Amino acid sequence: MARLMSFSLSACLLLLGLLPSLLIANDAPEFSEFLGHWEVDFAASEAPNDKLRYLYDVTLSDHQRRLASGQNRIGETPFQAIDDLRGLVNLGRLGEQITRTAVLNVRMQGNTLYVDRDDNFSLRCEVGGIAEEAENLGYSRCRMNDRALVFWLGLPGGFGIEHRLILSERGDRLSIATTVAADGVSQAFSVSRVYQPFEPVTEGIQCQYTLGKGKVCTLNGGFND
Repeated sequence: MARLMSFSLSACLLLLGLLPSLLIANDAPEFSEFLGHWEVDFAASEAPNDKLRYLYDVTLSDHQRRLASGQNRIGETPFQAIDDLRGLVNLGRLGEQITRTAVLNVRMQGNTLYVDRDDNFSLRCEVGGIAEEAENLGYSRCRMNDRALVFWLGLPGGFGIEHRLILSERGDRLSIATTVAADGVSQAFSVSRVYQPFEPVTEGIQCQYTLGKGKVCTLNGGFND
């Protein structure tokens, strides 16, 4: 648990942007159905804060029930239960940051599939070669599982992050189920976001990044300082 608390969220985000995923060439699927521009459907997506509140309540109730009935795990104490809940909150905060993307651009460039995510790090899947492990940074892989494209990333401190991209049968919705887990935390945090295709319009629109608001776009390139 101490490793979880000492490994900062900013360090996680930095490492995630450095790790490509590798897909063995013989298993390379057709990615054409995933390609294109996608925007989030807020009505169909889960809210990270609501999901964290639900998982927190479930985990807290589970700890309270076991401690009250004497069925707690060997060596488990109320203090360890508190640490577990704090760890879940940390996972929720990380999950919120890495799923805040509103717009996706899924594209192929050479043998690399990119999932460019607005105001977030991109997911990359290298088609061909053998999966490699970066000893100091962690490692990542991608694979096809039925209709789902799955990215899995392992980070120092026992962190594991999975992004599962699933297309609807009609191809008009793209669901991304993200799960964040860590050693020493009993409950993984998961949240699902749903995206729909759209045609981007860039004419007359200018965007810039600000520290306080992130990416801000205006019509006709007019910004107020």
